Amino acid sequence: MDVDVSVRFKQSEINGLFQEVEELKRKRAHLKGELDKVTEQINKKTNQIIHYIQKNGNVLAYKNNVPYILSVKQKISKKFDKSQLANDVGKSTSELNLIGVAELVEERKISSQQLKQYEHEETNLVLKARKAKKSDIDLLGARAL
Repeated sequence: MDVDVSVRFKQSEINGLFQEVEELKRKRAHLKGELDKVTEQINKKTNQIIHYIQKNGNVLAYKNNVPYILSVKQKISKKFDKSQLANDVGKSTSELNLIGVAELVEERKISSQQLKQYEHEETNLVLKARKAKKSDIDLLGARAL
């Protein structure tokens, strides 16, 4: 009879662990939803700052009582349109990883020159923050007057 008790105890213990895992999965899904909301708020407020700086120039802001100069920079990044290439060669996008694209070139289904057609540049405005120097603070202070 001891064997039955220990087996049932193990099953009960496993059931408890399974319930904990399921609860943790529910918490993770909830936190992911919250994280998405926070990310959306961050992006919205960052865009407001960028818009203000574009109109009015650099801004002095503080983080933990340390002055920073906020400015806007253009970031240019190269993008590769994998979905368009997949449509043109009749393959799925998941097949077109680095090795898949190399195989297409090797099989002469597409040339390296033709691959350049699927590249494009994307320009984004990004917020830059750097620690302010005394001269920066003086300059922005004079501009505010």
